[in-house]
Amino acid sequence: MGNRGMMSQTEELTYAYFFFTDIVGLSDPRIPTKRQIKKIEGLTSLITSCEAFKKTEPGLMLYLPTGDGMAIGFLSGPELPLMLAVELHKKLRDYNMGKFPEEILRVRIGINDGPVYIVKGMSGSNNLWGPGILLARSIMDMGDDDHILLSPQTAEALRELPEYKDLIKPVHDYKMKDGKSILIYSVYGDGVGNPHRPKKALYQRRMMKKYLEKIKDTIAHRNIEVTLTITDPKKMLLHYKGLYNIENISREPLQTVHHGITTHVRKSFDDMRLRISDESGRELKITSINLDTPFQKEFTTMFNTPVLNGEKNRSYTLEYDAEEPKRYSESYTVNCSKYTMSLIYPSNTHFKPVVYDVKKGKKARSKTQPIIKKLENGLTRALWSKSNITEEAFRLEW
Repeated sequence: MGNRGMMSQTEELTYAYFFFTDIVGLSDPRIPTKRQIKKIEGLTSLITSCEAFKKTEPGLMLYLPTGDGMAIGFLSGPELPLMLAVELHKKLRDYNMGKFPEEILRVRIGINDGPVYIVKGMSGSNNLWGPGILLARSIMDMGDDDHILLSPQTAEALRELPEYKDLIKPVHDYKMKDGKSILIYSVYGDGVGNPHRPKKALYQRRMMKKYLEKIKDTIAHRNIEVTLTITDPKKMLLHYKGLYNIENISREPLQTVHHGITTHVRKSFDDMRLRISDESGRELKITSINLDTPFQKEFTTMFNTPVLNGEKNRSYTLEYDAEEPKRYSESYTVNCSKYTMSLIYPSNTHFKPVVYDVKKGKKARSKTQPIIKKLENGLTRALWSKSNITEEAFRLEW
């Protein structure tokens, strides 16, 4: 990609959508040179045979060999790098079939869009330099075999297209070389990509305690309605739905909200089928995943429009699927005018819902207990509520 300090005066700034790939493990000195060359030639042949490459006019494509891979900048069509990545993965699957382990071709891919300088080198060939291509390479470097990784700006733009929404998933925060963190997205499913989280530069940190202290002075919950619906009493599967009606009590606009989820069974984000939406039903974008362990998740979402001081009728809804074999759920609440919790379960079960107050890890039976009422369709609801909560934790057992 050249050295910025060695650029000639002949340079042009443009905007491109970058596909950056290299061959995993090719720099291993134990690999014979002829085998290295064969793999490079194989990758080049596969990429140039892809429709996304063939159908793009040469004048609308920047091409830069990197020794063990290549960078391609598309000047039109933001989805072209992703189309190329998906098509390449499918071709690789056929290419590797029946080959000896040492002959298998494995790649990793980074995708990003942004500005780049096209620089004429001393030999007259084009060189590329700029944040667009540099970030694409940095993201690729985080990956392992078969990873297709995207920057957040590129991923969110492509997820607006229905055909890519379920294919592109936020993974986790990662630390860049400059010390800043970035939320990385991964493409997997339908026979492409790597569903496992990249291990390099993973940036995990617990923020929930600090966040809860902060919201005491920034958010008032006018109303919280939590509904736990048991969908399979034998496996103790349930659906969580929390409606949070909020008011910004600070002077600054409220841009984001932090979430923490604890489970009693190992769950990935995919398993939980997580969804967060605003009062209009529009999905809230995840801007950070700072903790993702088998039993704990912490992440931040951004409001589609900031919540202003004193603004009424603003809310968000958090939904996910869970599994509670221990048959209890705990909640921690601050600044809440009214908190309502419902447990909906099949009437033919022998559940006995009880609510406990929790202080310093110890529980005591709450003075008020759920009201039990049979509903239609063979279901029963246990309804419990409390008003004027400053800071309390509750535990519902059944």
